[in-house]
Amino acid sequence: MHDETIRFTASLPKALFDKMETELDNKNYQSRSEYIRDLFRDRLVDNKWEETEDDVIGVLTLMFDQYRKGLYEKMMNIQYDHYHLVQILCSTHINLDQDHCLENMTIKGNPEKIRAIVNQLSALKGVEFARLTSCCLI
Repeated sequence: MHDETIRFTASLPKALFDKMETELDNKNYQSRSEYIRDLFRDRLVDNKWEETEDDVIGVLTLMFDQYRKGLYEKMMNIQYDHYHLVQILCSTHINLDQDHCLENMTIKGNPEKIRAIVNQLSALKGVEFARLTSCCLI
């Protein structure tokens, strides 16, 4: 679905404008308009995650020590304990090296419930990195 494009003018302090131009160059944006659209979409996703009770999607990335005793079992137990609250739609497990694994989980559910499972998983000893990427239809 294509909406009508509306043009508008925005004013920025020079220092902020210069930072935007640097970011545009660094990230290879084709235009200021596309950059501003991306910023606005990010804000809308954040707002929806804060305001909705509806289901949203998140992608949780975990990096962990695969030799931490009992860690993987604890991770699985947390996921199974929450199966009635959130759906783990997909999980990808990658061996990074001899000691570390990376797991990406696509999770669907209420934002509060997703955050609860993310907090439990990221707090486990042996989890060295955890980041939730929020997404949803806006």
